[in-house]
Amino acid sequence: MTGKFYNVYIDESGDEGLNKGSKYFILTALIVAKEKDLEISKNVDFIKNNLGLSIKKQLHWNSIKGFKNKKMIMNVINNIDVIIINIIIDTGKIKYLVSKNLYFFFSGYLYERICWLMNDLNGKANIIISSRGNLSKENLINFLNNKNHQKFNIDNNKINSVRIIPNERLKLLQLADSCASALFQALKYLDNVHFEYINIVKNKIYHKKNNLLSYGLKIVPINNYNNDINKLIKYLIKK
Repeated sequence: MTGKFYNVYIDESGDEGLNKGSKYFILTALIVAKEKDLEISKNVDFIKNNLGLSIKKQLHWNSIKGFKNKKMIMNVINNIDVIIINIIIDTGKIKYLVSKNLYFFFSGYLYERICWLMNDLNGKANIIISSRGNLSKENLINFLNNKNHQKFNIDNNKINSVRIIPNERLKLLQLADSCASALFQALKYLDNVHFEYINIVKNKIYHKKNNLLSYGLKIVPINNYNNDINKLIKYLIKK
């Protein structure tokens, strides 16, 4: 029996340049049931209206000012039917890779978890990725079909389609940007104000038996949980 289809919107935050970019590089997937996509995307119009932005203007987290406005965005996300998966890459701890390979290699963790979720939901994923300079559909499909590496458990039967689209063209890619950028800022500033953005949506983050770290907040390198990550996790548990 064929399961449901889910649209999976993927964006990023940070600079993946090893030893010269940002301390963390975040990959985020925002997952919505396909039949609810249009309804949920209207919430981006609601956000823009509350921010005094034109409906045609791109929603970009880093251009939004003020805790109140950003908290409003996260509250909207918390009130819609979405699931969030994040991969947190500590770029300073990466060995044996060059910067240009970081995105592809560690995106494997993201696609692995998307497939786990699709298995949980008896669904298939339509992957929609925010375009970036060194990413092509052909290279991505080759990566997903690569059976040579055994590091990731990527079930291609759970992936229905792959598209790469500019962020400004799809509202829910812009919402994925908000999720990725909020987490990036939480780990950059390490204070309760920025932690609260993640706390608001913590129930939307993919988890099993209250385990976020192995699922919706995957940190790599494996078992490299530094003080920054521990501060965020303690805040989320305390709340």
